[in-house]
Amino acid sequence: MASACVLIFLLAAFFHQGDCVLKLATNFGDHMVLQRAPQQAVLWGTADTEGDTITAKITGQGSQGTPTTAKVSHGKWKLELPAQTGKGPFTVDVSSSDGHVMLHDVLFGDVWLCSGQSNMYFGFSSVINATAELHHALQFPDIRFTRAKRVQSATPQDTMAFDIPWTGPNSRYIGSSSAVCWLFAEYLHEKLKYPIGLVESSWGGTPVEAWSPPQVFTACAQHNKRAPNGHGVLYNAMIHPLLSTTLYGALWYQGESNSGRAEQYGCQISNMVKQWRTQFHQQSLHQTSNSFPFGYVQLAGNANTSLVGAFPGERWAQTANYGYNPNPAMPKTFMAVAMDLPDYNSPRGTIHPRYKQDVAQRLVLGALNVAYGQKDVVFQGPFPSAFMEGQHTLEIQYDHGHAKLTVRNNKGFEVCCSVSNMTHCDDRHDAWVAALLTKHQTSLVTLGTSRCGTRHVVGVRYEWRTSPCDFKQCSLYDSASGLPAPPYISHDLKPNQGPEIIG
Repeated sequence: MASACVLIFLLAAFFHQGDCVLKLATNFGDHMVLQRAPQQAVLWGTADTEGDTITAKITGQGSQGTPTTAKVSHGKWKLELPAQTGKGPFTVDVSSSDGHVMLHDVLFGDVWLCSGQSNMYFGFSSVINATAELHHALQFPDIRFTRAKRVQSATPQDTMAFDIPWTGPNSRYIGSSSAVCWLFAEYLHEKLKYPIGLVESSWGGTPVEAWSPPQVFTACAQHNKRAPNGHGVLYNAMIHPLLSTTLYGALWYQGESNSGRAEQYGCQISNMVKQWRTQFHQQSLHQTSNSFPFGYVQLAGNANTSLVGAFPGERWAQTANYGYNPNPAMPKTFMAVAMDLPDYNSPRGTIHPRYKQDVAQRLVLGALNVAYGQKDVVFQGPFPSAFMEGQHTLEIQYDHGHAKLTVRNNKGFEVCCSVSNMTHCDDRHDAWVAALLTKHQTSLVTLGTSRCGTRHVVGVRYEWRTSPCDFKQCSLYDSASGLPAPPYISHDLKPNQGPEIIG
């Protein structure tokens, strides 16, 4: 049978739908980026001859390692390429008795998955200063990207389609690529100086449930009573076919479609991250780490309104109710705070701010520290570490006294006033009132709490609004990095242990 297939292949070398065909998965293509050493890139595909040997080798100046092999089982095969420290370009040659497939102009670097809803799908041509940004992007030929076609499925799929094939920056595709994803790679490449590969898989208006495997709903069963339909339909069609990919990390920009269900979201997002890590690790022959770095964007400011709305609770839930990342529930994660980046004049509506450069810059700081171990890189704004009550005052210490605060205005803080001498704020009966910042020192701010009158101060929250401030004009920032203090809430004036927990 094998020799017959070889004969057929030789007679029809250019017809890929013959009786005996060796195929790579649709995930692979010329000009792609595969994961660099110390990880090994995984290749997979299909072949017709059961038990046949698949051989893959890398050729090109500086290529490393010997050919690797795998057996065809149930029509499928999967193998690990030798780890590569050089960037290439290389040629990857895959052969068997069923045929011969080659990938040309392949680079080795770090591969990042970019997923979420419309603010991840948001095209590069729509950012602020787009013309200059698009021209500058053409200077990064070592950044390559591909984009999954938007498809949903009720059952897990093994194959998928792509509406942007693997490509470098060019006028045909760069404008429609994900702005956050591309800019993250651009800023990261300037630091790392080696190739970056981007796999975009996102869809506007989608809830976290659509991107989650069944294990998430089991873990969060107590929260799912009002969850929307469509459980797992995008995980099945747009994540499951990627699971064998050797990744370095993932980026996530989503949450708008889950606002108003914060209690659910806190459970769902932490478990989704956990399950993605587990599934990618298992399906990639353990080449993708089971704790791969996961960065995400906290919801940006939206409408020009002073209403509290649902976004503050959603932002808190995005951190699994810790207020910072990494945290015990979400180790090796990092977050870009974006509440101070509203765009009230966005042509695509205020839910789609154009300031993706700032978002990407903040993500890169988190990646350098959390994903790449550069612990000297500051990636988080000031965070409360202690509360001290005085006579009609509340003093807040930041970063255990190590913060260097910049105060841009004296608003944004509120305290919870309770008629009872309980130690916990009850949102149903107690009142939140504004508490102006009256003075500050290097790492301390003092709030005036006289508006509580004779009531007791039992809680505090910061920038707890859908759009808490105009562009980069929230109250507190780190003096050196310019990073904003994240939104915060405490119902009992007992601070979290704080972001020194790295996990």
